[in-house]
Amino acid sequence: MMNRIVKIVMVALSLSLSVAFADESVQPATDASAPSVETELKQELALRDSLMQVQGDACTLEKDSLRAAIDTEKAKSENWEKSYNTIKKDNETCAQMLSTSIGVNEKRKEKEEDERRNAAMMTSSSFLGGLGIGLLIMWLIMK
Repeated sequence: MMNRIVKIVMVALSLSLSVAFADESVQPATDASAPSVETELKQELALRDSLMQVQGDACTLEKDSLRAAIDTEKAKSENWEKSYNTIKKDNETCAQMLSTSIGVNEKRKEKEEDERRNAAMMTSSSFLGGLGIGLLIMWLIMK
């Protein structure tokens, strides 16, 4: 697309240069050369019209190029927004799963700790119960 714009600009420059050189080579008009002056004016008008057309085409191309760039940026923006929302949703899900996992682990640790305490209590209770029965039997025997 840029090559096309460059070509159009080059054509416009060459036409404007040819007009500049044509202006320098114009001889003053006399009564005998009146039809050539009219022809020359028509040529200049045609050249001006073609230059305006070339400039109009260049502007149209630039406008289309800028619109395409805007559309591309809009599409990128929408894509980035979708990606961000997806990542945000995944992050929230992950955070919820992590907090649930941490809660489950804490409950399991508390349960294991309670079981250890209960086991220690049972062991000490059993020992003290055996000691108490032993002392009772010994007291009965010694009595």
